[in-house]
Amino acid sequence: MKNNTTNYIIFGASGDLSRRYLLPAIENLQDTNEVGTVVLVSRKDYENLKNLITRDGEKIFHLAIPPLAVAYVVEIISKAFGREKVKIMLEKPFGNDLESAQGLIKHIDKYFSENQIYRIDHYLAKQSMQYVASEKFDRKEIARIEIIASEKIDIEGRVDFYEQTGALKDFVQSHLLEMAAVFLSGSFEASMRHEALKNLEIVCDLRRHECVKRGQYEGYREEVGNEKSMTETFVSINVISKDPAWCGVPITLTTGKALALKFTEIRIKYKNDNEKIFKIEHEPDTYGRVMREAIEGKHDLFVSSGEILETWRILDEIQKTWEKNEDDLVIYPKGSTIDDVMKTS
Repeated sequence: MKNNTTNYIIFGASGDLSRRYLLPAIENLQDTNEVGTVVLVSRKDYENLKNLITRDGEKIFHLAIPPLAVAYVVEIISKAFGREKVKIMLEKPFGNDLESAQGLIKHIDKYFSENQIYRIDHYLAKQSMQYVASEKFDRKEIARIEIIASEKIDIEGRVDFYEQTGALKDFVQSHLLEMAAVFLSGSFEASMRHEALKNLEIVCDLRRHECVKRGQYEGYREEVGNEKSMTETFVSINVISKDPAWCGVPITLTTGKALALKFTEIRIKYKNDNEKIFKIEHEPDTYGRVMREAIEGKHDLFVSSGEILETWRILDEIQKTWEKNEDDLVIYPKGSTIDDVMKTS
C-alpha cells in the first residue's frame, strides 16, 4: 500500500529503541513511498506540535518514551490535533501493574477510541510466530509447553529502565504471555488471543522455588548502584489453561539475562517423550511490518486493552507476593544456563 500522505511522528527519537529499530524501519518505508513526512520529536518539542506537523493527512504518533510519560503525551496530542485522522502507537510496558494499567487505559479512552490505539508487541509480527500459529496439534498428546527467551546480554547500562521494570514486566507480561496466547488460540486474531489469555491462571504455589523462580545475575546490584536491589533479571513461572480443550496442560514461561545462550523457543513436549521445538528468530524487518500494519489500519498484530488487563491480572498475585518477600531471590553467575539457575537455592 502506497500512502505517502501519512505523517509518521516518533516521540523519543534519540532513544535506544528508535536508533536500533524505528529509524531504520521508517527509512525503508520512505524509500518505498509507503509513508510521507517523518517528524522526530524530543521532549523540548512537546508543546510545539502544531508548528512541527503542518502537513495534512493521517498522523501516526509512535510513542517510544518511558511509560510514565505516555499519559501526558497522549493528552498533548489530543489538545493539538483532536481525534480526527490520528493513530497512537504505544510501546511496552503498558503500565506497571494491574491498577496502573487500568488507570492508563481509562485515561487514554478519554481522548482516543480503542480503534485508534496500536499497542506494540513486536514478537507478534515475527513470521516465525505466524508459522507456529498455523501449525496443527493433537492437543491430547501434549504433556507440557515451555516458552523460553534466553539472552546473553545483560541490562547494557539501561539502569533506570530496568530497575523500574525487571524481567517479569519486561518480557513475561508482554512477549511470553502473548506468545502463549497465540499458541493456545492458534490465531493472530486479537479476539482469539484475548480469549486464550482469559483462560490462563496461575496454578503454582508461589512459595515454592520450583513453581516461581526469580533470580538476579552476580554484579547487577553494583551495576545499578543499589546494594539492596530486588529487581529480577531471571524469572520462570508456571501457568495453566482453564480451557477444556487444553486439559490442564502446564505451561512454563521462562526468561533471563546474562545467560549462556541467546535463543527464543517454544518447546512442545509430548506424552510419548518426543519434543518439537519452534525457534522464534530475529527478523530485521519486524518493525517495518508493525508500521505497515498500523498505516493500513490492521489490528491483528497489536495488543488490545482487554489483553493488557488479562496479562496484568495473571501476574498480579506474583507481584504482590514479591513485594512481601525478600528471601526468594537467587543470585546466579553470568553465563549460567537456565537449568543452572533453576537449581540454584
